[in-house]
Amino acid sequence: MTPTSNLKGNSVHRSSRLNVSAATSRASSRSAVARAVLGVLLAATAATAAAAPAYDHYVHLTPENSVIGNYPTQKAPILTVKSGDTVKIDTGGGAGWRNPAMDPAEWLKKNNVPTSIDNPALKETLEVLERTTRYADIKSGHLLVGPIAVEGAMPGDSLEVRILSVVPRIPYGTTGAGPGRSLKQLEGPKPLAHVTVLDLKRNVGIFEKGVEVPLAPFMGVMATQPPPEDGANPSSTPPGHSGGNLDCRCVVATTTLYLPVFAPGARFYTGDAHAAQGDGEITGTAIETANTVTLKFILHKGKSLKMPRAETPTHYIAFGLDPNLDNAMQQAVDETVDYINELEGWDPFHSLPLASMGVDFHVTQIVDQTKGIHSMIPKNLFKTLKNTYWYKP
Repeated sequence: MTPTSNLKGNSVHRSSRLNVSAATSRASSRSAVARAVLGVLLAATAATAAAAPAYDHYVHLTPENSVIGNYPTQKAPILTVKSGDTVKIDTGGGAGWRNPAMDPAEWLKKNNVPTSIDNPALKETLEVLERTTRYADIKSGHLLVGPIAVEGAMPGDSLEVRILSVVPRIPYGTTGAGPGRSLKQLEGPKPLAHVTVLDLKRNVGIFEKGVEVPLAPFMGVMATQPPPEDGANPSSTPPGHSGGNLDCRCVVATTTLYLPVFAPGARFYTGDAHAAQGDGEITGTAIETANTVTLKFILHKGKSLKMPRAETPTHYIAFGLDPNLDNAMQQAVDETVDYINELEGWDPFHSLPLASMGVDFHVTQIVDQTKGIHSMIPKNLFKTLKNTYWYKP
């Protein structure tokens, strides 16, 4: 590991490696696929909270390690790692009292949040919001950490990102809604963000008394540097070929995200921490919070990808992204067929019928300018493929 010069002395630590141990569940009948996937997500969340993985590097949330709202090509890597290294990353969020402007202690008390303004994650978030360099005059947007470079990564390679652990850093999250973020414009004044208190022991969010949402923490944004044609300061709002703001609720602990590499070093970013989200993310936000995420980076030389892919213990996942939802669906179908072709060595005319009868397609999100569809390809369709996945249920 070679930390770059813009890292402060306490912003990166080393430790020993440790394999993650967790338990997941799944259902065998096709009618129970949705319940099985949710079971995997919840079991993974509970397990990672109980057994934190070891790491090689620790990236703290500081203004120097952060960017806001874009992927600036001119920002030097905050950390350089070797393929196979594991990195623990603190991310930020949760300063909901800034809009509307309120006294933070009063806001926390009013919303029955069991923490104070002295919470380290909140203090770090405020410092990042106040001191982080804004590139291309972008004033707001996702609070991101990065870029992290991977030694030897070059355009045409791909980066495997194993998600070992995702754990909320604060005991609450907010969910807002705004004009133009869903299928129709909101009428009247913009409502205040809803505050959900997180019961991390029971792994639920308290929406209201008697109404609880199961937690499945994940990072809304995980990206390599977008391709050069996207410009020097591409916005982090729309997802794209390099991943980014996918907002896919399946990308939790025990999942792997595969990303194309478009720039030397790959230049990985993450942020937009979520505690839970439904497919669609229909208001434009999930339970927005601050997470600590632990990731293992593996470089695949010469393995090119056109689009992001993902893999869980039970499913392969392909993505389609486009401002038009029909086009996003078609791309997801094409990517799914390509995925099956690679798994079985088939041609598209053989793979398409299997996709029709055995693969589920979900609306990932409809609110990020570029809409998303993801397919869930059950691994149990393929009886002769050897299971080499790193995480075993």
